Parts: sequence; C-alpha cells; structure tokens
Amino acid sequence: MVKITNQSEFTTKYIIEVNFKIKGVVEKSDIVGAIFGQTEGLLLDLDLRDLQKSGRIGRIEVETESKEGVSMGIIKIPSSLTRKETALLAATVETVSRVGPCEAEINLIEIRDVRERKRKKIIQRAAELLKEWDQKSLEQSEIEEEIETDIKLGEIISWGSENLPAGPEVDSNPDLIIVEGRADVLNLLRIGIKNTIAVQGTQIPKSVIKLTKQKKSVTAFIDGDRGGTIILKELLQVAKIDHVARAPDGYEVEELTRKQMIKSLQNKKPAKSFKDIKEEDIIQEAYLNKTKPFQKILKKLKVKDENVIINAIENIQAGFGIGFNKSLEKLFDMSVGEIFEKIRNFKDTQYLVIDGILTKRLLSLAINMKIKFIACKNKEEELTIPEHILVYFF
Repeated sequence: MVKITNQSEFTTKYIIEVNFKIKGVVEKSDIVGAIFGQTEGLLLDLDLRDLQKSGRIGRIEVETESKEGVSMGIIKIPSSLTRKETALLAATVETVSRVGPCEAEINLIEIRDVRERKRKKIIQRAAELLKEWDQKSLEQSEIEEEIETDIKLGEIISWGSENLPAGPEVDSNPDLIIVEGRADVLNLLRIGIKNTIAVQGTQIPKSVIKLTKQKKSVTAFIDGDRGGTIILKELLQVAKIDHVARAPDGYEVEELTRKQMIKSLQNKKPAKSFKDIKEEDIIQEAYLNKTKPFQKILKKLKVKDENVIINAIENIQAGFGIGFNKSLEKLFDMSVGEIFEKIRNFKDTQYLVIDGILTKRLLSLAINMKIKFIACKNKEEELTIPEHILVYFF
C-alpha cells in the first residue's frame, strides 16, 4: 500500500473521498497524474494545478493496493473551497476514466465536513471539562454547607453498647431529645442542638429507656408520618417521655429547615395528652394541621359552607374536575380533558377542584373567567400564580 500524506500547512474544510478500480497495476503517481491531466480545462475556475498553487486544495492522498492485476484503493482530496465548488470538484474527479493505458472507474464515497467533526469533538470535550469543573468547584454557599456538614458529622458520637448516633451533649445535658435516625441527629446538630439520640427504628433500645429515666426532661421529636406515630406509641409505653414534638404532616425531621425544626420544638405538647390517644386520633390531628392553610384560604373567600369543597376534594374521581358557582352549587363534574373544551360554557364558575396538575393553559382560562379558587394536586414548574387567585394543593 502506498500513501501520500499531507505535510503542508493547509486549513481543511472538506475532504472529498472517492474509491477507484483500475484494470491494471499502476503507481500512485500515475493516479494523481491522471486526475490532474483529465480534469484540466473542464472547469476554468477549478483547475486543480491552480487550486493547489493558491492553497485552496491540499495534497492529494492515495491509498492503493494491487491484486490479480487490478489496482483498487481510495483517493482523498482536502478542500478549502465553498460547498458548491467542492461538490463540483468531486463531480469532476469522477469523470476520470483512464489511468495511463488502463481503464479506470472512480466513484464518490462521501464529502466529509471536517469542521463538523471538530465541532462535535469540541462540544464533547467542553461537556467533559464542565463536568470536571462542576465536580471540583463549589459555590460559596455550597462550600459553607459542606464545611458545616463535615463539622457536624465530626460531632456525632456513637453512644452506648448499641453504638447509637447521638449528639456530644447526650450525657451532660439534663434534657434529652429522642429522634428516629442518624440524619435527624445531624440535622439538629446543624442548628446547635447537641442533646439528641436516635433510636434507629421502632424497637426502642433498653439503654435509651434507662437514659430517659435519668433526665430532667425528655422530648420525643417524631416524623410527621405513620412511622413516627408507631415510634411514639412505643416510646410512650416503655420510656419516660415528658413532651412530644412532631414534624409537619408528611415531613421527616431530617428534611426540615432550621425554622421548621425550631417551630416544631416550640410547639411541643405534654406527653400526657398522648397517653391514651389512638393512632387514628394522631393521624386525624395531623390531617387537621394539614388543612389549616386550606381553612385560612376559605376564610379569606368568605365561604359559607366549607364542607362542600372539602367533600369535593376528598371524593373527587381520579382525573376529574368539579366546578362550583358563588353559592357553591355544582356546575359540572367532568374529566380534566373535557374542562379545557367546555369550561367556557360555565361562566359562573368561582371554585374549581381538579384531580390533576395546574397547567399554564388552565391557569390562563381561570384568569380569563375570573375564578377565585383552585384546588389541585400540583402545578407546572415555574408557573407563576397571580395573587387574586387562591390555590390549595391537596
């Protein structure tokens, strides 16, 4: 195989790549000579010799091999011409029909845009660099948070024979806060509360039961879900618990912000008020706490009978929407898809309950119809809701 490589300085935009089949054994110089000779004068503006002298095409590369009296291979012509000129040049090269005394057949394989390949490589490499950069660099707030987390992680101790996660003041502080897991202890450490211990599940360790009897005051800080209720029931049965603090309904202690944790602890209740309470009652209390924002909204709207909307929220069919007028008379009960088409027929709609997501399209309809209240599952990301429409997510 013989190959001529391009050694000259040349800015390549395109590569014309053709294959050839020649009935005879020829040298690479014969092939190049035939291309120059047989294309000369066909197109005055695209004479190969002139183009090469002016640097508009590079040196022609030839890869050839002979087998059983037939020469075959590939020709590559680098070009800095325009797309149109490069295409004309490729078509011209295909007209070469002989190399010396031998019949030749030349066909275009492709015209390759070198810059496009470079662009893809640049984009790919840029993406890799950005990824590496993101991994190595942090915003100021992220740096502070990471430092703070490292410090707090360093403060967590393993307490007792069970190696329970705890704050450094679990023994020295006369008061104790009991939480569920290690992440809860860490979150409380972030706001400077160091007298915590995690029970690590519903089976309360005997060492924790004994520890509660040695403390002046013990607070159970539980998650706002059924798991938190189960842990609370067992704690009340086996340990000395003085107060109960609860995360907002549906939240875990590890998820709470500083403000939420402080508020939950400030709103703790005496444990005796939970002594005889059933699990259903605790769940009901959580439900009432959840609906407080909803009741405030209804109060703003001066709704006469809030139970009408509450019942609609609780009993709505999946994927359906219900509309009410000012007097809370039901105007429609239809699928969300139908609402988009038919809601304009119900001009008196003031209250809308949908088992679905509040979209930009639906919000626009609500604004145009002057709907005052919407209850829904969620909303589209970055959807801005005007102040005159009150929205409740259930």
